[in-house]
Amino acid sequence: MISHDKVCAFVLNWNGADQTIACMDSLKLHCDIPVVIIDNGSKDDSVARLTAYLNAESGEDVLVASEDQIKSISQKHKRTLISNNGNYGYAGGNNIGLEYALRAGYEYFWILNNDIVLEDGALEALLTTMEEDPKCGFAASVLVYENNPNIIQCVGGGTIYPWLGKTKLIGKNANRSELTPGLPTFPKPDYVMGASMLISRAVLETVGLMEDRYFMYSEELDWQYRGAKAGFSFKVSEHSFARHGDSGSSKGRSHMFHYYRNRAAIMYNKKFHSTPVWLMSALTLTAITILQNRKSPKNIRYGIKGVAEGLSFSW
Repeated sequence: MISHDKVCAFVLNWNGADQTIACMDSLKLHCDIPVVIIDNGSKDDSVARLTAYLNAESGEDVLVASEDQIKSISQKHKRTLISNNGNYGYAGGNNIGLEYALRAGYEYFWILNNDIVLEDGALEALLTTMEEDPKCGFAASVLVYENNPNIIQCVGGGTIYPWLGKTKLIGKNANRSELTPGLPTFPKPDYVMGASMLISRAVLETVGLMEDRYFMYSEELDWQYRGAKAGFSFKVSEHSFARHGDSGSSKGRSHMFHYYRNRAAIMYNKKFHSTPVWLMSALTLTAITILQNRKSPKNIRYGIKGVAEGLSFSW
């Protein structure tokens, strides 16, 4: 069990109180640290259920505030629930919590997907990775499958293929035993995943918050790219494990996944790469979307719409 007043965890909720409560129970079991839940404009009873859960779990040291109220608050609380006015996506939702925690004086900010279940020592390993290297601004856990924790979902991050507009998770479906010291190491990632990621205060003060105009996808890549330009590195903490659902699978993806994923990829390439790269990635993404969704015209339509909106976006 570890208790660090300088660390705050963040869990973003959208119509998912059951998963968020399970994530909170996992945090309580392994890490006695403050937690900020940000409800991203849920349309169900999430706010009421989470409020009841926090009051029962944490007693008096609970802050429940609206998006507008939190802007004038800087006191630390063991548990905080922020109710956003709308759904601002991954970056926009988390940013509201990060702004509050920055004012409150925390030194480390631990972003967690609400479908994460932690393993023992996850935070300690992340902090060790961060504190061993003063230049490290981002440290990520190894993700394993929740229903099969001996199989790796990704070794902290992935490889970027700008010309394709795609990324590939490193170590996906490898056996966990392959992380044993002395065995061949996995390649260094081009970015680390935001599902369980620790960020230093220096990053927020120097680089700023996540870019919320992506809404979903590519915001971690953008943040870390900007961080690298400012002198910060990112690392995988190979002794920090978090169990996660199969978000890396393309099976069962909704049309909105294809829309936002393609849109974000083109936006990212337009911001950080040359014109030939983002033009080629628009063509390849369109082709990949069509090939992978031959039985779903709706996915194809929305995927192409995402490419088109990415092309029309101006930074």
